[in-house]
This record gives sequence, structure tokens and C-alpha cells, in this order.
Amino acid sequence: MNKDPERISFGTVSLVTQGEHKFYTTTIPSEILARTCVAISREENNIDGFQRVLDRKRAQDIADYIDNGLGTVPSSIVLSSQDDAELVYDSKRKSISFKDIPQAFLILDGQHRVFGFALATKTLRVPVVIYDNLNKREESRLFIDINSKQKGVPSELLLDIKKMAEYENDAEATMRIIFDRFKDDPSTVLFSKLSPSKKVSGKITRTVFNAAVGPLVKLFKSMSDDEVYDILKAYYQAAFDSIFDAKNIKDDFFQPTVFKATSGFFPSVARRAKDRFGAIYSYDHFAEVLSPVSDKFRPAKIKEAKNAYKPLVKHLEECLDSDFHL
Repeated sequence: MNKDPERISFGTVSLVTQGEHKFYTTTIPSEILARTCVAISREENNIDGFQRVLDRKRAQDIADYIDNGLGTVPSSIVLSSQDDAELVYDSKRKSISFKDIPQAFLILDGQHRVFGFALATKTLRVPVVIYDNLNKREESRLFIDINSKQKGVPSELLLDIKKMAEYENDAEATMRIIFDRFKDDPSTVLFSKLSPSKKVSGKITRTVFNAAVGPLVKLFKSMSDDEVYDILKAYYQAAFDSIFDAKNIKDDFFQPTVFKATSGFFPSVARRAKDRFGAIYSYDHFAEVLSPVSDKFRPAKIKEAKNAYKPLVKHLEECLDSDFHL
């Protein structure tokens, strides 16, 4: 890297042609990207602009990832060189040079990564793709194409491989074990109704399962994974039989909103079961507590709730409480 008071240059540059566009590929230190890139218009300050339009927490996570030396950032930052940068490509030396100024490049993809670079203390050499001589229309179209046609990795798949990456926390490990037990146990109501790594119509994904069961994990405190599984297995079967099978709405049980609501209803049912039978959370005890709910539960509430599970939890709790007498 050679630098003078006004310009900065990098070698090992490739000129690539794709369709109507040409761009350059190379690597640039993250600290230089942080000070020469802007996420919004040329007129805005790049750091202030980042803070206004981007998620600072997400950027801080990237900065922490870099500073902790946990891994790499291999995907390319996509940039559009601005007129003030005066980008020059030297075909003989396979190099580019540009003015070292705060708004040399407009970011088309990778805004949070660059904002993270600005917050980090360490520097990485980062792959970049640089378009040159684009007008506003072309920049806007490329931004839309890049951000609407790229498909991110499904959250279900990321959760499914967290164990392999050794990124799980204790709660995630418990939920993974419980999910896999339900998935593999033919005696449970959830058998054949779970999808671990992708969305499948009529099945509960690992993402939905974690969102439903995650808030319950703290209730089990020091219980083993086997104990947690046995309690939830008994509860879900009792809820399915007492409410959804009884009302002839079996398929509704596996809707994400309904499954979350059924899970959210668990603390009220478990508390009532403990009051009656002590800390013995069996299918029979759950079924007895749930028996009056079936008569009062209104299936129309499922359609009324749409994607909101909390109104369903409230309705279930009202059905349960209506059976209480002094």
C-alpha cells in the first residue's frame, strides 16, 4: 500500500465485467473503509449517517466479533465510487488509487459491516467490489437488486447448526435437545410435526419451537433435560387431547401462533396442577386441570388472533379461571 497526502492506492486488483457493468475487486483495510465510506447521500457525514439509518447494536456485535478475534469477515463489501474520490485504475500495475476522503464511496451492500469496522479497534483486510462511473439511477437499481434478490440463510438452519459451531448457550442447548427428542419420539404428539432446518407448511420449525419454549426454560431451574422433556411431553399431549382433539381442530395445534399460545398457557396450567397434586407433572394431572377448558374454548379465537399469540393465551387462561370457585 502506497499513500501520499491526498491519494491512496492498492494493488492486486481485478477488473470484472458482468452484463452491462464493470467493477473492480481487491482488498482494503477495514479502518480505511470505515473512514472513506458512507451509507447514505454524499452530503451527509458518514459516521452520523451510519448512526441514523443503521442498527447500532448489530454493528457493535460485528465490532466485538472483530475485536475478540473470533473469526473472519470474508464476504465482499459492495461500493460505488463517487466523483470526488477520483478513482483511477492502472491496467499495467493492476492497481487502483483514489482520494483518501470521508465520502469516497457509497455502500451498496455491507453497511452494517462497515459501521462495525468504524466501531472496532482492530483492523482486518476486507474484500471489496467497487463500481465506478455509476449515476444515481444505476446506484439505486443495483442497491435494490443486491438487497432484494440475495437470499439470506434461514434462521432455522442457523439454529440447526449452532451445536456444530459450538455457539449454543445453555438455554439453546436445552431447547435443541428437547426439540430433537420430540422429533425422534414416535409416542409424542409432535412426532412428524417438526422441521429442524427449514420452513414446511403444517410443521413447527426449530425457530418457532425456541420462541415458544424459550420463555419456559427458566421455570425448570435445575431439572435435567430428561425431566424437562417428560413434563413438556405430558403437557403438550394433554393440551392436544383435552382442547384440540376434543374440539376437532387437531391441525390448528401445529400452527405457529397456536403452538406459541399453548406453550404460553403452560405456566398457568402447571401452577394449577402443582396446587392440586404437588410437583408431579403427569399427563393425567395436566388433563384433569385442562378438562374444563375444552367446553369453554372458542375455536373462532384462533382466527381472530391471526398472528398474535398473546390474545389466545388470555382466552385459554380465562377458560381455566372460569372453573375456579371458593
